[in-house]
Amino acid sequence: MKLGKYILGLALVAAGLTSCDQDNVGATFNGPAMPNISFASEVVNGETEDESLIVPVVISRTYSTEDYTTTVTMTDATPNISLMSNEVIFPAGVEKDTLYVEATNLDWGDVETCTLKLVEADVNSANKFDSPIQEVTVSIKKPKLLPAGTCTFTDYTWGDDDGNPMTAYEVPIINIEGSNRYRIISPLYYVYKDDPVNGPTVDKSNFEFHLLDDGGAKVDDGIYFDYWGYLAYYDATNYGGYCFVGNDGDTYDVNFLLLSGTSLYTGGRFVFVWDKPEPAE
Repeated sequence: MKLGKYILGLALVAAGLTSCDQDNVGATFNGPAMPNISFASEVVNGETEDESLIVPVVISRTYSTEDYTTTVTMTDATPNISLMSNEVIFPAGVEKDTLYVEATNLDWGDVETCTLKLVEADVNSANKFDSPIQEVTVSIKKPKLLPAGTCTFTDYTWGDDDGNPMTAYEVPIINIEGSNRYRIISPLYYVYKDDPVNGPTVDKSNFEFHLLDDGGAKVDDGIYFDYWGYLAYYDATNYGGYCFVGNDGDTYDVNFLLLSGTSLYTGGRFVFVWDKPEPAE
């Protein structure tokens, strides 16, 4: 390994993300009287790459002067989805409550669904929304991982005992269903697995990138590999001159910094040549 020049010291913060979309169809209120209850939307969708996810389901009422309690029923539920509580509680002066639906034991490609239904009398009371929503469909998904070809992966960061780059062939690439996100599966493992010194402790992490419409690639800021104490640190936001991806056709040249303790160094680089699958006819 040949370290580049020292850049500076820094503190690092990493963050994760799960997503939940609640499509607001728009229940609107039409005047005072008795309380009228409505879901905020007809559909609630959640998506995660974790083994579980909790999504919120919002319920509104039109009349908030007094305390009010009602219940929700769950039907058409798949095995790994549950309503954490079916009781809707509105304290005096409060117009909204939130229930939570949880999906567990998610595997890649799983979709867990259920239907929640309000008591009909609550929906049809005198103090009505213009379009009260009595039922909501909840869907929680863990997307499929789809084969997306292989690549020839050459690491210029660590290399062999003499510092020469090392290459692995037919390293798998997958696509996360419904997205432009791709993952190279454990590329450092494929490169160094037969190395008697480094092979037993090689980092098996995946490398993720976004395929752009023009054929280029974008890498999110973050840490990707551990080069035996030196972390592959990609921060194009603050260090765009050192962290970038170049490409020529299906050849992608990824450049990054190396983080050791609180010190940054130049010298991180690998290249992969993507052998993409033939388009489906």
